[in-house]
Amino acid sequence: MSRTIQLDETIEVQRPVREVFAYISEFSRIEEWDPAVARGVRLTEGPLGVGSQFRIDMKAGFSLRYSVVEWKPGRRLLMTVESKPFTAREEIFFKRTADGTQVRYVATFDFVAPLARLAKKFPGVMDRVGKSAMAGMKRALEDRFDPPRATWGTALADKLVVPGMLSFTRFGYRSARRHWNPVSAYLRDRHIVITGATSGLGLATAEALAARGAELTLVARDASKARLVAQNLERRFGNKQVHVEIAELSMLEEVRALAARLLQKGKAIDVLVNNAGALINPREETAEGLEKSFALLLMSPYLLTSHLRPLLKKAAGDHGVARVVNVLSGGMYTQKIHVDDLQSKQGTYSGSVAYARAKRGLMILTEEWARRWAKDDIVVNAMHPGWADTPGVVVALPEFHRVTERVLRTPEEGADTIVWLAAATEAGKISGEFWLDRRPHAKHFLPGTRETPTERRELLKALAAFA
Repeated sequence: MSRTIQLDETIEVQRPVREVFAYISEFSRIEEWDPAVARGVRLTEGPLGVGSQFRIDMKAGFSLRYSVVEWKPGRRLLMTVESKPFTAREEIFFKRTADGTQVRYVATFDFVAPLARLAKKFPGVMDRVGKSAMAGMKRALEDRFDPPRATWGTALADKLVVPGMLSFTRFGYRSARRHWNPVSAYLRDRHIVITGATSGLGLATAEALAARGAELTLVARDASKARLVAQNLERRFGNKQVHVEIAELSMLEEVRALAARLLQKGKAIDVLVNNAGALINPREETAEGLEKSFALLLMSPYLLTSHLRPLLKKAAGDHGVARVVNVLSGGMYTQKIHVDDLQSKQGTYSGSVAYARAKRGLMILTEEWARRWAKDDIVVNAMHPGWADTPGVVVALPEFHRVTERVLRTPEEGADTIVWLAAATEAGKISGEFWLDRRPHAKHFLPGTRETPTERRELLKALAAFA
């Protein structure tokens, strides 16, 4: 016994066909718009097209297997669907309209016994599911979300310290994501530069943005590793716009040379992600005579971002806004900037303290750049990835990793807010904030970490002098 149910739903949105098709056809992100879906997973590598397959995990506890059998960009998608409860044939038609795009979803479901009897008894259930999914699709594609604001709950948790620290774990991530909006922004005409892109958060960021079709420039110090990452991104996602730049970012001369190469190429930079970093213990000095934590974590992003400002302004002119994303750390909360000891020469050296002070300095720069560059339509934000299980944490903080391993986030979860700040439309409307899980958080919660206006000015003067 079987029971056949047909659905036919249509929506219209004010978006170009290419953007609508690009978003809908990436079914690994279907949970953003279909409330019945828990997760979508891409199963095949290479460019999306005929033969692409996806696993769709439903909140009801079963999974679907989508197989693309027809692929006509901007016109039509045809998929077969296999699952234990039913098989299906789903078609999505795309049509240009005077104001944007019409999307028509046509599906035929064949339920197997005993679900066939339930489908016969409750014929309206699937109809409601289809309408709900299409309403979610329309909401995602309309992309009219306001920037998130800090809530009294997050402010209180930050102030009380312990609840705030619990939000750094994977449980904090899972709790936060229940309230997130879809991200349907079109990135295939955007150029994103990512430093430290071959492992950990940087690699997870590159993977997510490559999957969305963005043009990437990966900055790394290991040429062979960087080229392998670029090759893997092309193989996995069919993205042929992945470039590599080699630079040791703790060496200011190499930072200047990197910036000069990018300026010479003249390619506008829509997003610059300052991610490269390491916790260095014991104290080291570079060949240029700078303490390495200071050079890598503060001077390098200061110098690179300042030099690349013309390319960020160029992107803002092309697309309305450019973005800088500075990757920080919760360790920042424990330290105040020490302008008179930026290179950690005084007292007993601690790699963790040097790291945290440098990140505090980068937070100050985030606020200063946000204020100064607003007239250029460059938004600058900082983010905290939470406690993520990355190679850097394993090497630099082995005891911390051992104690917290069970609650650490994956690199992908840690990198999510980087990707959101780089991609989401609403993230381009707010600047100068410190983000965790797509929501702004307090920049200070311990007494004594807040710098004075004089200390801010002195920090900027000192960095300019080093540069």
